[in-house]
Amino acid sequence: MTWRTDYEEELAAVFSEAERLIDAYPAPLGEKGQAYLQAFNPLRPSSTKNHICYLLPFWIEPVTKLTSQQYRDISLANVFVMLYFFIQDDLMDDAPSDWKERLALGNLFHLSMLDLYRSLFDHDSPFWNYFNDYVVTWSLAVAYEHPMGSLDPAQLARKAAPVKLASTGALLLAGNQELVQSVSHAVDLALATLQFSDDWADWEEDFDLGSANSLIGMITSEKGEFALPLTKEDVKNAIFLDGVLTRFAQLAAANSSTMDKLSLPLPHLTAFQVHLADQLTEAAEKLNVTKRMLMQGGFDHFLYTNISSISTL
Repeated sequence: MTWRTDYEEELAAVFSEAERLIDAYPAPLGEKGQAYLQAFNPLRPSSTKNHICYLLPFWIEPVTKLTSQQYRDISLANVFVMLYFFIQDDLMDDAPSDWKERLALGNLFHLSMLDLYRSLFDHDSPFWNYFNDYVVTWSLAVAYEHPMGSLDPAQLARKAAPVKLASTGALLLAGNQELVQSVSHAVDLALATLQFSDDWADWEEDFDLGSANSLIGMITSEKGEFALPLTKEDVKNAIFLDGVLTRFAQLAAANSSTMDKLSLPLPHLTAFQVHLADQLTEAAEKLNVTKRMLMQGGFDHFLYTNISSISTL
């Protein structure tokens, strides 16, 4: 996975600087901020990984050619973008008991984000127009998201629009504003596939909470309006018996094909997209193999699932 491992040294520097900035927050919010940051630190094995948030500036190096420090600065700013908007998501999802502290902490993250961007872009830079556009896009997406989600990449990516501050910012610093639209399209495809991956992993939780989920939306669409409302058993049958995950994975693979057609020299972003799509395809194939084994009989399935241990005896 060179799209990640190629930049571990850079990420160490970026997250170290993020720690330094959060150390300056007033107590006790500084401690809360450090804990929140470490929950997303990719260099910690148990953390939640959101690679595209902080790796995107490095991934578009082939079309920007900035200094190493500029890439680190943009990545650092996007770390605070991630922290700020994730807190907003947390508060929208479940209103935790410490919501007042989280809201206050989110405002400190927001200030850090703005301070970093102001150091990179003058007040009259077109960056601030893109900034406004991405935040408005995010706001409308999270406030008025369809209950069943969407299968359209452009629509799916709207909830993560602020991530593109990294790619657009780097392009503007490089004087390549003409590439913003095509690179944004490529990033949207990767963000959509990332949403597909998350929706597959979280479908049961999303079903229980009534949250938007593109996989459940696809099943609903295939069942038709007369099959509504879906039960959890309906969703399980669609996944484990009707092969919906195979069709879902094909949408992710189609995003890979579309990205290839953009002909952008962005090998790391492309590899990330392909990695996500391949994971969905592999999950679908495993389900299909298991289903075939079960249809052939319990003993054959036992041999299949235990073949590795049997072969070592």
